[in-house]
Amino acid sequence: MGDRGCVKEATANVSAPVVLGLDFGGSKIAAAVADLAGKRIAETTVTTDPSLGARWNLDHGLTAARVMLDDVAPGCELAAVGACTFGIPAAHGVGLAPAILGWEELALGDELAVMFDGSAVRVATDVKAAAAAEASSGALVGHDPAIYVNLGTGLAVAIVCGGQVVSGVNGAAGEIGYNLRQLSDLDFDEPGRVVLEEVVSGMGLSASGELLTGRAMTAAEVFAGEATDPRLAKVMEQFVRELCFHLANLAVALDPSRIAVGGGMVRSWERLEAPIRHALEATVPFPPDLVVGAYPFDAPLVGALNLALAAAKGEGEACHGGFALGGHPGLTSRDGIGRDWQAGPTKALEEQSPADRAAR
Repeated sequence: MGDRGCVKEATANVSAPVVLGLDFGGSKIAAAVADLAGKRIAETTVTTDPSLGARWNLDHGLTAARVMLDDVAPGCELAAVGACTFGIPAAHGVGLAPAILGWEELALGDELAVMFDGSAVRVATDVKAAAAAEASSGALVGHDPAIYVNLGTGLAVAIVCGGQVVSGVNGAAGEIGYNLRQLSDLDFDEPGRVVLEEVVSGMGLSASGELLTGRAMTAAEVFAGEATDPRLAKVMEQFVRELCFHLANLAVALDPSRIAVGGGMVRSWERLEAPIRHALEATVPFPPDLVVGAYPFDAPLVGALNLALAAAKGEGEACHGGFALGGHPGLTSRDGIGRDWQAGPTKALEEQSPADRAAR
């Protein structure tokens, strides 16, 4: 997928304050501008190149966002920035973010605060922000507990329980990409251990396809190629069976009302729906409803805009495995899942949450 230029959703001149949403993904970076009522004004998408490392990709995305802002909202106050990213964002880095080399060392909040000086900044994990969007206005409204599954470059889920997205003590709840796959994985000294995300994800499919065919392949090409290439058909069969296995176990453990699925692989939902539905109905004592999300391809971006809108209105606190920058210096604790970071625009606080320590 190539870069997509700025797409304007509204043609009227913008003069009031606006907010910016950013979704940093493993294969693309999306940005959108909205007014304070939440109406989307414009959006843009650029493709990442993991081989060029974290700095190049971050600058590539931020430049596209700045160009869009200057185009559709010149001179307007940027009230807040909401950003979500793959991995677990903390003040000093992003944990569990192997998709782009060096991303784990990025102090993403500080980078955004420098680029958008004077604007409040909130940062969250992409899948959790997506789940929050689906729970507040999408496919998971009225369903509790519920599960949001992201099938994209990586693999993760988010759990909605008690009206909240569960973060976990380190912000890493739902990171099933790190699930063990077989009993031998319990041998912690096993150097060849392969976790679930290395197989059941977009990057896993791409790697498997390249290994078998000797040429670079996208996940979409593996999906398309299974009809004519028995090798790719075998890869797809293993992929689907492992995905079903882990989703069924998750449903047994959580007893959700509904599972909503989003991410790039939803474009191949006709291949995935039947086996997932069968696995849930055949193995889960109380099978949950299974649907495609209301925002199948941009739920994280919707979640990022929601973060920015809440910050602009002074509502809520940092959540979804993330933190906030901006406002008055100080540190306030929040609901047992880390810290609400409220530092000056370029100064990180010295006290660290468990996620911060893990990211360093």
